[in-house]
Amino acid sequence: MKNEKVDIVTIGNIVKETIFLTDKIVGPVLGSPCAYTSLALAKAGKSTGIVTYCGEEMQKLIERELRMVDTTGCIPYMYTTENHLIYQEDAKNRVEYFKVAPVISYEVIPETYLEASTFFICPMDYEVDIEICQKLNAAGKRIIVDLGGYGGTTSYNHFPVGTYRGRKLVDDLCANAFIIKASQDDLRYLMPDQSVEDCLEYLTARGPRYAVVTMGDQGAAFQGAGGKVQFSDSYPTMEGKEKNLTGAGDAFSAGLMAALDEKPDDIVYAVEYANSMASLILEENGGCVESRMPVERMVKLRMEGKL
Repeated sequence: MKNEKVDIVTIGNIVKETIFLTDKIVGPVLGSPCAYTSLALAKAGKSTGIVTYCGEEMQKLIERELRMVDTTGCIPYMYTTENHLIYQEDAKNRVEYFKVAPVISYEVIPETYLEASTFFICPMDYEVDIEICQKLNAAGKRIIVDLGGYGGTTSYNHFPVGTYRGRKLVDDLCANAFIIKASQDDLRYLMPDQSVEDCLEYLTARGPRYAVVTMGDQGAAFQGAGGKVQFSDSYPTMEGKEKNLTGAGDAFSAGLMAALDEKPDDIVYAVEYANSMASLILEENGGCVESRMPVERMVKLRMEGKL
C-alpha cells in the first residue's frame, strides 16, 4: 500500500520469526517491532510507513498482513532477517538469529517519508544506524527510540551502560530522542541491578523529554526531564482469556505514538492509552495480523471501563 502522506515512520528490519512458546511452536510468521507497531498504528487510524530490508519470500505476506501500512520503504534484499523468539517459564524471552539483513542507513529512507513528524526507531539487533537519529533530530523530528534492539531483549549481544560501548550508545540515543522506551527485561541487560526509578533517572538526565519503562502486569513507569517518576497501572484483561504476550510491548509503543499524535503534550494520557492498547492485544490470538489490532474506539472504551 502507498499513502499520499505518511505521519509516522517506523524503522527497523522485519523478521521471519518462529515463536517457541512453553507448550507449542508457532510459525514462521511475520515479526519485529517494526511490523507490529506499524500495523497497530495503522489500525488505530494513523498514516504509517515502514523502512526495512526484506527478502522476496516475505513480500506476499507483507502485502497481505501490512496492507494498511505504506510499504514504500520496503527495500528488496536477498533474504529477510530470520530468528527464533523463545519464551521461557518466567515469561521472559530470548532471541536467536540465523540470517541478518543489512544495517539501515539514512540514505535509504524514502524522501517522501522525511516529511513525517514522528519516527519510531526500533531495531531488532542494532541494525538502525544511530546517524538516522542524529539527522532526524537535527531536522526537528519527534523521535521515539526502543532500547530493545540496542542491547536489550531482542539484541544478540548486550552491552550494559557500565561498559564504554553500552554507555556511549545509550547516551547518544538519549541525546537525540524525544522519548526513550524500554521494558524491564531490556533494563536487566542494560542496567543490571538498578531499580526502575534509577534507570529512569539515568535516561532522562541524558537528554530525552521522557523515558518510559513497560512492566508487564504492573503497567508502566515514566518520567519527564527534571520531573518525578510516575506509574500507570495496566488494564485488566477479560477473564478466562489466555494472555498472548507476543507483540504487546510493540502495541504499547504504537499506543504511545497514537496518543501523542492526538494530544502532543499529555504524557500521562499517552501512557494510559498505550497500556489500554497493549491490554487489548494480550487478549487476541495470533501474531502480526490485522484482525488482532484494536481500532481507536476500542482503546478508548477500555480506558473508560466500558470494554
